[in-house]
Amino acid sequence: MVDVATSFAAERHGALADEIRSIARAHPEVSERSARQLRRALRGRRLAVATDDGRVVGWFLSEPGAGGAHELGYLFVESRLRKGEIFDRMLAQLLEIDRHAVAVTFRPGFADWLQRSYGFERASIGRVIALSHGTFLLRRLSPVRLAAVARHTSEAAPIYLTWTRPGL
Repeated sequence: MVDVATSFAAERHGALADEIRSIARAHPEVSERSARQLRRALRGRRLAVATDDGRVVGWFLSEPGAGGAHELGYLFVESRLRKGEIFDRMLAQLLEIDRHAVAVTFRPGFADWLQRSYGFERASIGRVIALSHGTFLLRRLSPVRLAAVARHTSEAAPIYLTWTRPGL
């Protein structure tokens, strides 16, 4: 059985961050994150991690933003588990964090599914930047992130999405 959690004992944070980075290096489609960023996300309970018998099989990151909006990204689930509920369980935990979320994907089918299943709405990059009070844009200004953005956008057009907790 695969477990999904956002809360881990502090002494496990370093090993989890190292394991995630090791797996990510084997998958060039996954953008890089530093061990420091991952440990900070683990401390803040902003990294949903899926484990199978203690081994990391997936993760999903919520990066804090201004104005009650967080950015969802840095998603990975092992290919053998992608048809199951692991992504749903990770996303459900992360959507509890803030009242708004922003995300970008390069897969139209995935964007459509997020809209149908979770109420995400397609948005302009301007809307995403405004909702995140600029943090979405600022995160992409480091050399590593700029390279990742260039790699992704050369393969497909980005689809920007926003989400607001129902009832707000």
